Amino acid sequence: MKILIVEDEILQAEILTRMLRSWEHEVVSVDGGQQALDRLERDAPDLILLDVFLPDTTAMELIPQLKAIQPDARIITLTGYSNRELERKLRELGISYYMAKPFQRDELHSILVHLAGRPSDQGRSRTTNPIINPT
Repeated sequence: MKILIVEDEILQAEILTRMLRSWEHEVVSVDGGQQALDRLERDAPDLILLDVFLPDTTAMELIPQLKAIQPDARIITLTGYSNRELERKLRELGISYYMAKPFQRDELHSILVHLAGRPSDQGRSRTTNPIINPT
């Protein structure tokens, strides 16, 4: 899959990039909302890994903009500030999965394998319990 990582924490983005490439995905990483919109228009990724809180925006503001450019974009949100209300709001925006940081490497891999074998499945969401850092 072609995956766009939108993550402002440099170390986290590097870890995710290395991990995803080791699983043979094509990966592009950006650190802000405007960059994500620009890359989405150019690259049309299969999946977006989106940090919920970015320096220039939040996932709640960005997701509708991403979907305006690519309506069937599959989005996995990642957050270190997880709570049920935040999860509910993100699910309402049509994310594919909701993951709290830190998360299990195997859990992310399983989700990607699942998504790679399916067409866009907006409206389906999943909560992942934090366990370990994705290293």
